[in-house]
Amino acid sequence: MSHPDLVSLLHGDVSNADALAAGDHLAGCVTCRDELAELTVGHAVLLGAVRTEGVRRDDALPPLRTPDRRRPRRRTVLAAVAAVVVLVAAATCTGLLLRSTDEPAAPPAYAQVRLQPVTGSGTGTVTMQPDGHRTLMTLSTAGLPDAGAHRYYYAWLLDPGTNKMLPLGQVRADGTASFDVTSGLVDAYAAVDVSVERDDGDPAHSPTSVLRGSYEGL
Repeated sequence: MSHPDLVSLLHGDVSNADALAAGDHLAGCVTCRDELAELTVGHAVLLGAVRTEGVRRDDALPPLRTPDRRRPRRRTVLAAVAAVVVLVAAATCTGLLLRSTDEPAAPPAYAQVRLQPVTGSGTGTVTMQPDGHRTLMTLSTAGLPDAGAHRYYYAWLLDPGTNKMLPLGQVRADGTASFDVTSGLVDAYAAVDVSVERDDGDPAHSPTSVLRGSYEGL
């Protein structure tokens, strides 16, 4: 693919036809658009520096040129070049603005844990949603029978390798629960366990687990 002379294009040292052809090329060439945008910004910075310096030093100003009467279409060429440069710069700036003002995407779920029955035939899921250094755990169960008098269901984090457990909290009567846990604790365990507990003041895990699911590797 033949690429246009972007420096000559920026300076207006091309014919009107070449400027229009360059515009067509730039519409489909990302590399040339990026290069022209960089040249445009650099040219503007240098021109601004020369103008600023010219306030203090007259010799910093570029010499005036005598109008070239052999190039009557110079103004038309410059207009075409300016249109191409403006379009490229506008497209580049628009892309930067869109990227900078986009709303941040919602963080993905840490894990979607499917709970399988350990005792009985209930089922459930736990969604883990990270938010900075904390993780929101949302538990939902189905098919669990009524826990009975002075009993309730309770959720835990479990490390299957050591059987170490971390209590999360009680599951509501409708079979749901939400827990806000530090992400470090979530990473220190690998599974979610739901047990049936007696209301006897004993904080330890009972012998009866009803649901369990691993999120290790998810």
